[in-house]
Amino acid sequence: MKIRVLKTIEGAKEAEGLTVLIDVFRAFSLECYLFAAGARRIYPVKDLEEARAIAAVHADCILVGEEGDAKADGCRYGDSPWQTGAGRVAGRSYDGKPDIFTADNILDGLAVGPEGPFIPRRHKGFDGTPGCAAVPGLFEGRDFIHLTGTGSSAILTAEAAGADEIIAASLVNAEAAAKHILTGNPRSLSLVAVGKGGLENAKEDTLCAKYIESLLTGETIMGEDALPRIFRTRIFESGQIQLIADALLTDGGEEFFNPDPEWQEVYPRQDFFLCTACDLFDFVIRIRRDEKGILYAEPVPASV
Repeated sequence: MKIRVLKTIEGAKEAEGLTVLIDVFRAFSLECYLFAAGARRIYPVKDLEEARAIAAVHADCILVGEEGDAKADGCRYGDSPWQTGAGRVAGRSYDGKPDIFTADNILDGLAVGPEGPFIPRRHKGFDGTPGCAAVPGLFEGRDFIHLTGTGSSAILTAEAAGADEIIAASLVNAEAAAKHILTGNPRSLSLVAVGKGGLENAKEDTLCAKYIESLLTGETIMGEDALPRIFRTRIFESGQIQLIADALLTDGGEEFFNPDPEWQEVYPRQDFFLCTACDLFDFVIRIRRDEKGILYAEPVPASV
């Protein structure tokens, strides 16, 4: 199997074979939580005009998404798995308002290692808190329209490049993506780390791509500038992914820990933990078109 790790929308232009689009913070993580909470189908759209056009045909859809750094007009929820209510953190669910906390207690309860503070959580030998989970049945049978300019652009770009199959993944279902790939055994695999706005590298997306690659090849996750600083001093096995993902807290995920209440309305800190709970779900998100040519996403159980 030929495996390539590509980055940003520019990288998606080179996609071929089975293509995995990766957006950890937060589009494809959100979609995983929605599916785990019972959603049937999600329609990814690039702007409100397209969202309204699909809503005119599918009137019962729930509209989610953001434009810039705020929930988009007309959306019930932003791009937040926490604020949709689809995810729980340490047994807690969203209660309708952001946490209020100060800079002094941002890192309360965190372990501090040689590369900085992190929370070791359960994953193949690591134990800790907070535990993350989906809320089952919350959106049972519901369809969503997801306003995700970057995600939609990545899908359309990979389509135009001639990708044979497109799936979406993040850290929460990365192992499932690897199982799906092994089942299909494609001749060519493109792992596309979509990045920030599709324009610049995001360490979390590159980490996810490297993790999937390591699951497929059995090789260690090798360091590079596009990965968290923790790689400057160590090399990791794929089974240590949760430890590495938690290190993103101070090197890639800092935006979720801005204590300003208005900021927390958009980037709640719980989203960090929900988006970095590795291998929580055993399904992939498959991107297809319906009979009218409209893009949609659906969950597909992983198998080997």
